[in-house]
Amino acid sequence: IENFASDVSHELKNPITSLKSSNELLIQNKINQDQKNLLLKNMQKDIVRMNSLVTDISSYTLTQVEITDELFYEFDLVAFLKEFLQSYNDNKKSIKINFKHNQTISKIYANKDKLAQVFINLIDNSMSHSPNNSEILIDIKNTNESAIIYIADQGEGIPMNLKDKIFERFYTDRSSNQTKHTGLGLSISKKIVENFSGSIKLSNVKFKQYFGACFEINLPLKD
Repeated sequence: IENFASDVSHELKNPITSLKSSNELLIQNKINQDQKNLLLKNMQKDIVRMNSLVTDISSYTLTQVEITDELFYEFDLVAFLKEFLQSYNDNKKSIKINFKHNQTISKIYANKDKLAQVFINLIDNSMSHSPNNSEILIDIKNTNESAIIYIADQGEGIPMNLKDKIFERFYTDRSSNQTKHTGLGLSISKKIVENFSGSIKLSNVKFKQYFGACFEINLPLKD
């Protein structure tokens, strides 16, 4: 809790300091109109950033409580994803979801709502990094004990030396678009998957035509 409070304080301090400085300059009224307009635009970005932070912080803390109290039950992962992915048939960037599986039943023991949150975080993350009219691959491969889900895109990718850092709270490499991305999505996803006795990681597995980032989720199969 102490570490989380420190992280939250640090993340909120930057936009607050920026807003304070901009407000002081506007009150002094010693700058021209173009400079004022620029300050106002920056203030708007800081407000959007803070709003995103508050929303995601609330979601993060709520998830921390919920994952220990949610009901788990047995269901087929393939059937779940077939239904879930229909919501991505129409999207603003016209990105196609290519869902591959070997037709075998993949029974897991988890919570559908929380698992859906994981896939929303990962797919939205991939879409934000992918060009228009590209594809995202979701490929399920079963072993004797686990269902392994790969999510690969055609974006710019993520360096493997960041494989641990990207799951840290508030980390984001989207320096040009931090108003929309707070760096909590992957951290939340990791907590949820681990609560299902699974794991999630940035993978170095490569798929033909999918040269961007590849995430690997490992979930234990139900006997």
